[in-house]
Amino acid sequence: MRSKVLLVNDDARFLDVYERDLRSEFNIVTALGIENALSEVANNGPYSIIVADYNMQGMNGLNFLNRARQIHNPTVCILLAGQEHLETAIKAVTSENILRFLIKPFKSHILFKTLNAGIQQYLKNLNIDDKKKAPRSIRKILIVDDDPNVRSIISSTLKSFDEYGVLTAENGKVATKILDIIKIDLVITDLEMPEMNGFDLLSYINNNYAKIPVIVLAWSITNMVETRIKGLLGSCKYLEKPLDINAITEMIYEEFNRGGGQIQGISTSAFMQLVELEEKTCTLTVKSKNRAGYMYFLKGGLIDAETDGLQGEKAAYNIISWEKSLIEIEDICRKEKKEINKPLMMILMEANKLKDEAGPEREDYRYSDYQEGDAFAV
Repeated sequence: MRSKVLLVNDDARFLDVYERDLRSEFNIVTALGIENALSEVANNGPYSIIVADYNMQGMNGLNFLNRARQIHNPTVCILLAGQEHLETAIKAVTSENILRFLIKPFKSHILFKTLNAGIQQYLKNLNIDDKKKAPRSIRKILIVDDDPNVRSIISSTLKSFDEYGVLTAENGKVATKILDIIKIDLVITDLEMPEMNGFDLLSYINNNYAKIPVIVLAWSITNMVETRIKGLLGSCKYLEKPLDINAITEMIYEEFNRGGGQIQGISTSAFMQLVELEEKTCTLTVKSKNRAGYMYFLKGGLIDAETDGLQGEKAAYNIISWEKSLIEIEDICRKEKKEINKPLMMILMEANKLKDEAGPEREDYRYSDYQEGDAFAV
C-alpha cells in the first residue's frame, strides 16, 4: 500500500505541480489553505506524512503541524519555508516535532527523497519492525567550516535523511584527523579557515583520498580560485555563499546517484576497449584481491591511471595485468591533466607484452622500474 501524504499550501499551482510529480509513488492528497487542511486531517486521516507551507493565512504551518500531530502522533511533519523564515525552520527541526524543512523553491526529486525519509520515520514511529528490508547503506558526509552556524544548518538538514551520517570539523587540521580515522564518502568544505585552510585540505584529500568527492563553499569563486581548485582535485563542485541549503542537498543527491555500476567476468583490457569504442567519459575502479587501481577516461581516451604509488603508464600496465578483477564504473572523469599520451591499443599491447615476459607465476609483479623500450623489471 502506498503511503498517504497530505500537501498543504495556499498556492493551488504548487499543489497541482507536486501532486502530479509525486502521485505515481505516493497517495497524494492536497488541501488548499488551513481550514481545508484541518478538516482533511480530522475527517480523512490518519496521514503518514503532512507537508505544510509555513506562510499561510489564518495559522502558520508550524502551528498547524503541531496540531495535526495532536490528532495522530505518529504522523511525520515536513515544513516548507522561504529564506526569510530559515532561522525559524532550523529551530523547528531541532526543538519541535518536525522531521526536516525545505527552503523554497526546490525540485521535485528533493521532496521525493524527503518523503521517502519520512516514510522510514513513520514506520519507526509506529514501532514497526520491518526486518525484511535490507539494511540501509549510510553515507558519511564531513562538513568542514569554521562558522558554527554553517555547520549547524547543513548538518541539521542532512541528519533528517536516514542514509546520511554527518560529521563536522572547524578547520582542515581537524578534518584530516577525521579522514584518517573514519571512511568518509563526501566532503563539504569552506576555503577560508584558520590553522589549515580549504586549499591545504583539498591537497591532502587529493594526495591521500583521491576518490572522495568534494563540494567547495566560498563567498566568491573567481577564475583564479577555480583554476587552483582544479589543479588540486581535477574536478569539483562549487557553491557560493550565502548558503542555499536546497542546492547543497541537490548536489549531494547528484553525487551519490551518478550513473555507474559494477562489471565482473570480463578482462580489464577488453572493458577498456569498450569504453574507447563508446567514447565514454568515466573513472574505472579496478579491484583484484587486496589491490585497487584507478583508470581515468575522457571521451574514450585513457588520460591517466594510478595504483599503489604508481601513476600514468606504469600504473596502467600494472592494473591491466591483474586477473579476476572487479570493475566499478563512475560516470565522471576525476582527472583533467593528461598523463598518458599513447593510444589505448599501444598501452594494451605493451601491457600484454610485459605480462608475458613476467611469466604466469608472477601474478603480483609491478612495473615500478619500467622505462619505455625496456624489458620488464621488478
